[in-house]
Amino acid sequence: MAKLSQKKQDELIAEEIDKIHENLEEISEEKKKIAKPLIERIAFMTITLQILEDNIKTKGPTYKLEQGNQKMFVENPAQKSYNTMINRYTAAYNKLFDLLPDEPPKDPDDGFDDFVDGK
Repeated sequence: MAKLSQKKQDELIAEEIDKIHENLEEISEEKKKIAKPLIERIAFMTITLQILEDNIKTKGPTYKLEQGNQKMFVENPAQKSYNTMINRYTAAYNKLFDLLPDEPPKDPDDGFDDFVDGK
């Protein structure tokens, strides 16, 4: 994914927001209002992470820096941004998943009832 125009980024973010909403239909309307800004941030981070990944794949995680006689390898700024953002992205998704309703625990059938009924 090369450098994208703001319009294209906005389109991709809008598509990502729609995908997230489709997967979170179980959230109550009240919680959806609360989750809206979080979903927008997650969608933004998703697209930004894709752009950063492309940069890292193209240019590599490090590059050679030459200053006068000094030559050294330094971390690609995109790699550094990616590493920071991926942690926040994961934390944001965890917060969003916390808004999902808890499923009632399923009682595993251990066969005891069938055993008692068979006697």
